[in-house]
Amino acid sequence: GRYQWTRALVDAITAFGYRGVLVLVDRVDEPTLVSGDAEKMKAAVWPMFDNKFLKQSHVGVKLLLPLELRHQLFRESPAFFQEARLDKQNMVERLSWSGTMLYDLCSLRLRVCRPDGEAMELRDLFEDSVTQTILIDALNEMQQPRDAFKFLYRTLQEHCSLTPESQPVFKIARLTLETVRRDQARRVQEFHRGLTPA
Repeated sequence: GRYQWTRALVDAITAFGYRGVLVLVDRVDEPTLVSGDAEKMKAAVWPMFDNKFLKQSHVGVKLLLPLELRHQLFRESPAFFQEARLDKQNMVERLSWSGTMLYDLCSLRLRVCRPDGEAMELRDLFEDSVTQTILIDALNEMQQPRDAFKFLYRTLQEHCSLTPESQPVFKIARLTLETVRRDQARRVQEFHRGLTPA
């Protein structure tokens, strides 16, 4: 079956100087046939949770799975865990980024949008009372790039909705930041507890 086909693939690529195959699985929630449905994601991914499949020689599998599948995984039976042997698979339950890492990532994205990559930091979008430390603390609550970008988008959107066109303000107020931060941090916490969708 699938093990013979995988072995044949590895044998074939060694003739071209490759030593193995690395399979990276990501964004299983995005195809239109799946559309974020946890049961459909489970149907696509669970066959790979087999110790024999994951331990094939010269084959590496890295699964970057949505949090919804974490909730599904921990509902499985002891027999499932015995067969999958996830304790031997170097499983990381959740990837998290520090607020500092997310601040640097957001600042880098801003610089990419500037002419000739002119220097700019995320803090430059905010009024003086919003320090780098305040922004790092807020981003720390978001934990992941996807949620950090959602948070910043909502902050910009809120700022624009509060600013009249006749009196433009080009720096985001601390109150706006804190209001959006509270809402987004609650959304992220509820999502990680499995109470709300992403």
